[in-house]
Amino acid sequence: MANKSAFYKGTRHKRRNYIFIPALILLGVLSVFVVSFFSMQKYAVITKDSVEVISPFAEKIVADDSDRIVEDVVFEEVEGKVIFDEPDYSSVEQTKIGKVGEMRAIFVPAENMTWEKLEEYAARLSSGNSLVLEMKPRSGQLMWYCNSPEAAMYGLSQTTDTTTYIQSYINTLKDRGIYLVAQISCCVDGRFSTYSTSVALRNSLGNNLINETGTWLDPYNQSVRNYTVDMVRELWEMGFDEVVLADVAHPVIPEDSSTVVVYSRTMSSKQTPITAVCGFAKQIAEELSEEKKGLLSIYVYSPTALYKADQANGQDAELFFKLYDRVYYITDKYAFQFNVTDVEGKVRTGKVEDRFVPVVYNYLPDNTSWVLIDYDEEK
Repeated sequence: MANKSAFYKGTRHKRRNYIFIPALILLGVLSVFVVSFFSMQKYAVITKDSVEVISPFAEKIVADDSDRIVEDVVFEEVEGKVIFDEPDYSSVEQTKIGKVGEMRAIFVPAENMTWEKLEEYAARLSSGNSLVLEMKPRSGQLMWYCNSPEAAMYGLSQTTDTTTYIQSYINTLKDRGIYLVAQISCCVDGRFSTYSTSVALRNSLGNNLINETGTWLDPYNQSVRNYTVDMVRELWEMGFDEVVLADVAHPVIPEDSSTVVVYSRTMSSKQTPITAVCGFAKQIAEELSEEKKGLLSIYVYSPTALYKADQANGQDAELFFKLYDRVYYITDKYAFQFNVTDVEGKVRTGKVEDRFVPVVYNYLPDNTSWVLIDYDEEK
């Protein structure tokens, strides 16, 4: 038998897979085609007769059988600009209104929020059935300990005798069958604007916008809106039958004034008192619509706003009647009947006598709902 080592061992050649080379070439060609296709789309010119790609570097590229020659084209530079229309609040639909009954109330200012004073007001309800408690005046001081994130973050709540005992006051008044309304100032707040640097309206110098009404918060500011929603929820939970939003308005800037209003937020559309105030009112009402545990109402301060949107303070009674259960308005015995005429056509649900609430001084109007404010005429 022959020795295995005597035979010649041939050299083993590795098999080379050349199939990858054309595959790589094909992949490269496809990549160039895809890049070219998408990069040349902006030069496409489509007509009913042909499709052309007019490149700035070539004389013509024609996608049909046409023999016409395309001249070099110089593209004019165009500055793009997106214009946003202002919101149209006239298209807002009427929301479901709560059970609105007669509400004849005496107003209790924040400084009189003691049990002795509350008993005095309750004893005077001979022709009335309600009390309106000013739970947050324009100073921003709260009459209860609010647990909203904004109140906690900026220290807006303080422990006082009133905040300690207010819940027991409310429970006792409710046990007597008294209808209770909480009034809160929304866009005028001296405390919030002082403790936070980002929520107030400002002037051109960067200072907080202050006038005879008080220090103004920015209705566009989301923190201001969140704070309002949280306060309403808490007041309903405390037992109030109704919450009325006061000072949902824009400061009126005289035409001859040099004051410039600087908002805390920028918008895509033009910022105006109407978009600020009506946008605020609409968001608050919509956020609370699905969880209402009581009525939600709002003040109007402008006689103009009773019959059309007020360009100066941003209020619109027609919109407010669509979104809120009642609309409160400070008036007197001489103007009251004219005010009712102004709003009659805007109350599409319920009775105007129940939903329009005249707020009067030392006078009881002939209406099913009203709020009486004590006023010392000698002062």
